[in-house]
Amino acid sequence: MTEYAPEIGNSDEYDCKRYIDKIIKTNREIFIMSSLLEKPMCGYDIIKEIFLKCNVFLSQGTVYPVLYSLEEEGILYAEYNKGDMRSKKYSLTLKGKEIAQKNIDEFVESINHLTFLIQR
Repeated sequence: MTEYAPEIGNSDEYDCKRYIDKIIKTNREIFIMSSLLEKPMCGYDIIKEIFLKCNVFLSQGTVYPVLYSLEEEGILYAEYNKGDMRSKKYSLTLKGKEIAQKNIDEFVESINHLTFLIQR
């Protein structure tokens, strides 16, 4: 993921931010898996990571259902931090790493293709 930090007050940046916000929220699974490719994280850390890199806030109510679903599918596994039974750290399984990379590659290819079609 590349970092995106729009300047407040710049109209063009605000318009761009609106589309970035929609893209990330609609495709949050891709951005969650992308974050977890970098390192294992708890849900709160994923939310912070996406916000810091993309300036888009994903709520707990949108992130945790994705994490639970990916865990059920065997793409993620979760383990509690030592001494803290409230916080789980999520990691991609081997199968999950392959799926995440494939999905990210397809997502990037799709964005590139759409960009090409729009700019014709």
